[in-house]
Amino acid sequence: MICTGAKGGMRSVVDGYRESGIFDRWAVERIEPHAEGSLSQRLRMALTAYRRCVQLVARRQVALMHVHAAMRGSFWRKSVFVWIARLAAIPVILHLHGSETVKFMDGQRKPVRRLIRANLEAASRVVVLSPRWRSYIATVAPRARIEVLANYVRVPPYRAPRAPDGTFRLLFLGAVGTRKGIYPLIEAVAEAARITGLKFELVVGGDGEIEQAREHARRFGVEALVRFEGWVGGETKLRLLREADAYVLPSFNEGLPMSLLEAMAESLPVVSTTVGGIPDLINSGVDGWLIEPGDVAALARVLATLASDATLRADVAARGWQRVSSEFSEVAVVPRLEAVYQELTEGRG
Repeated sequence: MICTGAKGGMRSVVDGYRESGIFDRWAVERIEPHAEGSLSQRLRMALTAYRRCVQLVARRQVALMHVHAAMRGSFWRKSVFVWIARLAAIPVILHLHGSETVKFMDGQRKPVRRLIRANLEAASRVVVLSPRWRSYIATVAPRARIEVLANYVRVPPYRAPRAPDGTFRLLFLGAVGTRKGIYPLIEAVAEAARITGLKFELVVGGDGEIEQAREHARRFGVEALVRFEGWVGGETKLRLLREADAYVLPSFNEGLPMSLLEAMAESLPVVSTTVGGIPDLINSGVDGWLIEPGDVAALARVLATLASDATLRADVAARGWQRVSSEFSEVAVVPRLEAVYQELTEGRG
């Protein structure tokens, strides 16, 4: 299994596969061609990964490659593994995760688009995160063999809403910057607090443009309402989810965000945007809310409604938890992935 070592949603997906037992059941070796670091460090890591992959292939120790890729450099780095597998007649899954994949592919000139198409069509399967992605990839690579396989989370038992303490607490998890929508979110919190007169707190878990976001909050007069936690994971992330009243991710570009699945699994009502695979996860007004990216007024109205109506929050959270349990849980997704593994490795020993 080829996957980045850098923190983020893709690594979370692969970590989930390991925790579910896939690595043990299928004797998976994980190879990481990328992680945080200097250019020279990343180059050495990529070369080491290619060398290790070629060694395993030459020793006939590979029955299947599962390659996880995003956009830009990630796509091109991982395409090398696809062609190593193809030349060795080894079945290969190219699993697309990138939040800006559509923007990346549409922005290329024709010769580069032909190369992208060749990489996609060389794979035994191209795995995408939602039906919307399948429709798009089919236009880019008509002969690609596309499989829809959602991200998933482990779903704990339904949790009742936390006891009110006079503060409506919103949680945002992700890179702090333009793409994830932190700046419109800060503006919407300011407006929702103004129109409701209620006490808000926005908890931000993520690294990136923290000082710029803090200055933005100061500009809109809500610096005291925004708490920056830096990057969080593990027990800290779980604690923040369980301390929140709602989760909000007003992104401009996404695939199928793990953080939304995690929030819904933790029985939180969620607010996000109509981008990527998110509309295939959330039925707006039923098990969450969707707005157009960058629409501060609409986001403020939803936040004001959530803050003012605890019964509505609980009802939507319960439906969201049920949706994730039935369609985006380990028991719903992992057997489908293993069925693809079984089909592609049949007769290979």
